[in-house]
Amino acid sequence: MLKVRLITCLSIFILWTTVCHSQVSYFGGALLNSQKLETFKKTTTLFTLQYTDYAELEKFDQAIKKNWTITPYKIIKPEELARYDTLANYSFFYFDGYNEKLDTTTKVNVVYALKLITPSKKPKIKEESILATVTLFADQNTNLLIETQDQQFGSKRSIKSNLLSNLYNKSSFLNWSPGFLTGYLKQINDGLLANENSSIDYQFYNKVRLPALAKETLYVPEYIKQVFSSRLTLLPPSGTIAEPYNYKLKFVSYKVLDSLILNKENSVKYLVYTQRSNDKIISIYDSKDDKIIYQRFYPQSLNFEMNDLSEIKKVIVSLK
Repeated sequence: MLKVRLITCLSIFILWTTVCHSQVSYFGGALLNSQKLETFKKTTTLFTLQYTDYAELEKFDQAIKKNWTITPYKIIKPEELARYDTLANYSFFYFDGYNEKLDTTTKVNVVYALKLITPSKKPKIKEESILATVTLFADQNTNLLIETQDQQFGSKRSIKSNLLSNLYNKSSFLNWSPGFLTGYLKQINDGLLANENSSIDYQFYNKVRLPALAKETLYVPEYIKQVFSSRLTLLPPSGTIAEPYNYKLKFVSYKVLDSLILNKENSVKYLVYTQRSNDKIISIYDSKDDKIIYQRFYPQSLNFEMNDLSEIKKVIVSLK
């Protein structure tokens, strides 16, 4: 009961959001003219985690410390956010979910979002700005809860409170771990420092680092194999036989991959697969400096397939 009641307080200042939905988005350029980006740089950023994550607090702190330089930071419990709502000079990382209506379809978005709250010219009113988001690959129950929000009974406040309670207590995010967080924060930190934007159709490959995968191992989190093992042996949807990815691949657990990513002496290249409604994003990071070296966004394409690996190899071959 304590967690639910305290998260009810948290829901007072969490708003529905309408922001970009790439795997990692940031909006430095869009906020620069309003001076909100400069205001943000003077804040202390408060990171919240799921309640189960606090068992690995040291690893999450290590992950944040590795790449978060734009502001001082502090890790707090979700229920502590309410006490900072009335204070100036703070920004917040929190979990949220919302629907996006597109014609006859509904996109479900689950995000880890960075928000800035600043005083408004109107008394007792605060302006809230989303500075960045990380799109999370959530479980089916969480997606269903968000998709049916408009059909639920009760006040908007109580519906939102129930959602937040689920996100912090029950939801499972497949592309979430201390190691993954280092790569996400690297993009946000550097993007905001450079006053840049990153949007949904961001596609990229590093012409120098990506070809190295011809001789190196690409580490793949086991959730890809576990959830989509039945599709890994299928031919591409087009029916054409793509050249297989015959470079080194290694499936590893979250624990092993986190250890490899957070290891300061050695570096690895690893893949992150994100699913958002009927879209997917394939990303590859280099833990040497946690920069992204490959990303492709697939609209209206859902499951991870062998062809996704073949597309990576096709780029590597073209660069060699």
